[in-house]
Amino acid sequence: MYRTRPNETRGSIVVKAQPPRTFSSDENETWKTVFTRHQPTRENKIFELFNQGVATLQMKADQIPDLVLVNKILEPISGFQGLLVEGLEDGASFYQLLAERFFPVGNFIRAKDDIGYTPAPDIIHDLYGHLPFFIDKDYADFCQKFGETAIRYSDRPELFQQFERFFWYTIEFGLIETEHGLKVFGAGIASSLGECEYALGPTPKLVPFDIDKIRHQDFRIDIMQPTLFVLKNVRQLFTSLEALENKIRSSP
Repeated sequence: MYRTRPNETRGSIVVKAQPPRTFSSDENETWKTVFTRHQPTRENKIFELFNQGVATLQMKADQIPDLVLVNKILEPISGFQGLLVEGLEDGASFYQLLAERFFPVGNFIRAKDDIGYTPAPDIIHDLYGHLPFFIDKDYADFCQKFGETAIRYSDRPELFQQFERFFWYTIEFGLIETEHGLKVFGAGIASSLGECEYALGPTPKLVPFDIDKIRHQDFRIDIMQPTLFVLKNVRQLFTSLEALENKIRSSP
């Protein structure tokens, strides 16, 4: 059953859910351009789970997917759903959504003249980049538990920041070793042609997955990432949360 969630306030956390909208022909053309251009990269450079998710969620080039229909497929598989939101959900509100098995989806799409970049997460980054990974129950469970854990530290900025760094360098901008070579794992890379080419090219410094290094590694959202972390396998990530929390909790 598709669950709806009204706008609500949880303490100081406000989430503004949005109703579905009808996208214009120009907006659907932007989606088609990105989806079509991205196909070779999607098939050859991104972790196979992503490709499985795109197929399972029946994403096509012809129009922006209807999130209601996507959720009807996704929710029975992993218990997660996309939730249309007004704009960027960050900090406490973002992790609260994860804890409740929702992923925020920006209710807009970038301008066709800015296909390679968006100043805030849009439907390409959120729905196309993130939701395909959530067909994996272990991935979904990890994100839900991560949200539950991170939100407990939202009133301690110096500790909460370490959770945000970890999420950034794994779920958003992680790489992973596979039997077919190095692949893109993070949705922030997966949803961008430019980021995929850059991340698997010679420029960024690649560092083996290391909890301590990740939680102390600052990042900027307005540049290509100069440092990226590489997972050996998905289990390395999915089993890391307890150790991460223990290290953060014991921080001076």
